Amino acid sequence: MAAIATASLSTSAVVVRLSVAFRSRSRQTVATSSSFARHSISPISRTYHPATKPSDCLPTGELQLQRSSFCTGLASGTYHSRSLKPIAAAAGHASAFGSQGREGKEAKEGFWKGGQGEAGGGGEAEEAWEEMGDSVPAARVRLRQELYAPIEPHRSGTLAVSGVHTVYWEESGNPKGQESGNPKGQPVIFLHGGPGGGTAPANRRFFDPAFFRIVLMDQRGAGRSTPHACLEENTTWDLVGDIETLRKHLGVDKWLVFGGSWGSTLSLVYAATHPDRVAGLILRGIFLLRRKEVEWFYQKGADSIFPDAFDKYREFIPKDEQHDLVAAYHKRLMNDSEPDQQVAAARHWTEWEMATSYLLPNEDSLKRGEDDKFALAFARIESHYFVNKGFLLRTPSC
Repeated sequence: MAAIATASLSTSAVVVRLSVAFRSRSRQTVATSSSFARHSISPISRTYHPATKPSDCLPTGELQLQRSSFCTGLASGTYHSRSLKPIAAAAGHASAFGSQGREGKEAKEGFWKGGQGEAGGGGEAEEAWEEMGDSVPAARVRLRQELYAPIEPHRSGTLAVSGVHTVYWEESGNPKGQESGNPKGQPVIFLHGGPGGGTAPANRRFFDPAFFRIVLMDQRGAGRSTPHACLEENTTWDLVGDIETLRKHLGVDKWLVFGGSWGSTLSLVYAATHPDRVAGLILRGIFLLRRKEVEWFYQKGADSIFPDAFDKYREFIPKDEQHDLVAAYHKRLMNDSEPDQQVAAARHWTEWEMATSYLLPNEDSLKRGEDDKFALAFARIESHYFVNKGFLLRTPSC
């Protein structure tokens, strides 16, 4: 599922610390930001203050994953964008982020009033904002530009995970971690969205390649995994098992798990199933596959934000079936006897998602929605999971 974006960031993010938190070079931290600067990085040694109610910060639903830390105010000294890349220290932000102004002052004051929460945001965070000045809107642009430079994988392969499925995986970044003093680097696995979205080269750019051992995997039926768009033996629990199979294949003891949109749900399920193998969670664009989330996006809710795109998505379905658009699309996406209608349904479904992945139009995302091969896997697998409630009500076999 595509995550509706804020004006400043294409995704929001929340981190749950299990036993070991995210490590960025020589510092241990939890990461990263949600809805502009409301929640941010904070060293483990700091006291964690809720910036909002825990249920709003991380609605885990029925997963019952214990949360040892919640959202926190800005930490002084270092700021991080959604790419997890350290930006300049607070004292240097005035020149980096541009001129001050009334809009920046209002944004800063609005953050501080809304970000303290019942426990307060902490004096250090307030000092950081004062050092930063009234240049908050300009900071939004800087945050969005902080992805790392494009890189290529240095190792890739396929892994048979069942009698039906073979998944694609790749590694990039630092396999040795020499700069960090860690002989194996810091492993992190990126779990893509959808389900069915597959990975993309840009996914490698969230992480510092000099430090992280970056692992990407296309989930069953998606991307370069085969068979393409296959729904057989394709459930949440199958994917959890695949992550474990890949971890063992790569010789990783514990890794950070980074997931966005559907990937945030899969990350939580994996962490709850294999907590001893998770060093930390980095979650963004939270989507937990709850009924109200699916209905808001695919039936009634998001249409008020993107009415033109929604009209095109809805009008593909006959009037007498528009009361349940997910079911209507699913029926057509599963109908192999009418391939033309199947592809048309896949394209309409996917174009709706790609048009709403960013608040402002993103040409790369829109072009992806026009690719029939991508659209077929994306739409079929997504609707398969949605009508089956993510398979989360079943007893896991992994």
